Amino acid sequence: MLLPALSPPARNPSRCPIPRMQLRVPSRIRRQNSVDSPMDKSPSTRDIAVVGAGALGRWIAARMASGGADVSLVTRPGTNTGTTSCSIVGDHTAGEDGSQSLLLQEITSGPATAFCNEKFRWLLLCTKARDLEAAVRETKDLIAVDGCIAVLSNGLGHTETLKTFGIERCVTASVTYGLFAAEDGSVHRCGDGGEVVIGPLDMGSGEPLATEQSEELARRFTECSIATRVVADGTEQVWRKVMLNAGINPVAALLGCKNGDLPAHSAFALCVEAAREVQGVAIAAGVDLAAIDAEQALRDLCRDTATNRCSTLQDLDAGRPTEMEWVCGSVVRIAESDGQEAPANRLLGALVRDMEMTQAAS
Repeated sequence: MLLPALSPPARNPSRCPIPRMQLRVPSRIRRQNSVDSPMDKSPSTRDIAVVGAGALGRWIAARMASGGADVSLVTRPGTNTGTTSCSIVGDHTAGEDGSQSLLLQEITSGPATAFCNEKFRWLLLCTKARDLEAAVRETKDLIAVDGCIAVLSNGLGHTETLKTFGIERCVTASVTYGLFAAEDGSVHRCGDGGEVVIGPLDMGSGEPLATEQSEELARRFTECSIATRVVADGTEQVWRKVMLNAGINPVAALLGCKNGDLPAHSAFALCVEAAREVQGVAIAAGVDLAAIDAEQALRDLCRDTATNRCSTLQDLDAGRPTEMEWVCGSVVRIAESDGQEAPANRLLGALVRDMEMTQAAS
């Protein structure tokens, strides 16, 4: 199923034991080498490159490194080559009493140019939606011949973006863990729920779907104590995640509240309406989400990530552009292309955009 082309937005188990360590404030980046300098002159095939050093990227990198994986962290162009301290607060070893713990991993890091002599079996794209196209452009040459890309970014339109770069083997990895980046650089997991749902994406290349790769990545995540399941249709999962994002993120951001506070608020009706709109648009686009109870799905996620401040609220708090153009904005554009309307998504997208502009002007 091919989605309509999206115009670019106007703007920008076996569980592994987790080492318990004394909580300390990590340094964000330990500068060891010069900017953009290659780490290794010898060509080699490596295991995993996590692209994007935000909360999600650092959390994934630390979790996988804790399970013994060979992980590198690809950062923005112009950043320093060296190691990044990835400290994760709130992830617990099975059977612990719930007391706060810290997982600390030092991850080899640097911009894509620092890995120019490396090839990776996996590229895990953990960037913000607005940065995904640039990230693919910078890292596409790092993929091994038999390698695979996993898209963990929010929003719609990423499959089309990947196609423009000739990517033929790709899976989606939809993340519902509540993650929050603190000022000291540590990443906090908020709430007891969350999971990663992995499925192959149809790249329209005639190549077989990356079903085996989906199962492999799910197994590796599970081995690192990341709750994971596999679905047959990655495109359907992308839309499911957008339904949740459209229902929770803009309203929580506008109210300035945590996810767990939403169901008791009068504005929760707007959350449900926005999510149901996404269902309708998806069905019209050939993606069957009819069996989902949108309201219950929103309530479940709010419960599982109750203490989390959603990524849109975190972006507004930090004065960064949000991802709403790739969530609500994309839903509106696809609806219009099918002769539909999505008024709740249009309203919420506009309100968040207005808040961004107000902050930028202040």
